Amino acid sequence: MIKRIGLIFLTLFLAAPAHAEDYIVPTWADLVRTLVRFDALSLSDDKLVDEYAMIAECDLYKTFYRDDFKWNKVRGAIRDSIRMHIATFPVSYRYETRIQLDHYDFHDKIYRFTPETTIHNVNTFVLYRVEGPACDNAYVKYIPSHFRGVLDSPLYFEGLPLAQKDAEALLQQMKDDKNENRVVSAWFNLRVIYVEPLRQGQLSGEERRYSQSNSLDPTMVRLDVHLDSIDFYEDEAMTKLIYHYQP
Repeated sequence: MIKRIGLIFLTLFLAAPAHAEDYIVPTWADLVRTLVRFDALSLSDDKLVDEYAMIAECDLYKTFYRDDFKWNKVRGAIRDSIRMHIATFPVSYRYETRIQLDHYDFHDKIYRFTPETTIHNVNTFVLYRVEGPACDNAYVKYIPSHFRGVLDSPLYFEGLPLAQKDAEALLQQMKDDKNENRVVSAWFNLRVIYVEPLRQGQLSGEERRYSQSNSLDPTMVRLDVHLDSIDFYEDEAMTKLIYHYQP
């Protein structure tokens, strides 16, 4: 039975994580895998393994969790699979947002952002936040559900540097696409460089959620990230690249 369970789990698990080198849209499952890869979340605690499965392997959790003996074997298969595949766990994410263009600056040759969307002294991104149950109407008690990426240095970006002819072509393209508000899409390509380990605290003898030191919100975890690049697109589907920025 243990071999059968292990094979079922490994088949499911291998299909789940994105390639480590890809910039992916954050999910709870992938972010938890990132914590594990950076040794910020130790799965030596059975409670964490159970919640890891709730988040990352819901089908597996629903199938085996209510059978104590089978589930105990599955825990071992989970740990073995993590050791085998931890190097493939994701470290690169993309943060998507919408930015509005103002007027073209003919002197500085830049298509400026509106004051409301200018990127000024930005260093924090809410990568993911979840409310409610994780799997099978079960709630997570120990693993964080709120993830923030914090840049190693603040970002200042006032607009898109474009030659006048390119800016004119962009304006015409937005008119053709009925993008009258001049709203463009941006992908921030972020790479995790460090995650402070999470430790379990105690309050009045009760077990508490695993959290980082000095965290005011025990459901939130901070990931230190580096900005690799930003891609700006004219369309919401992000198929028409306008400008690629690389620090």
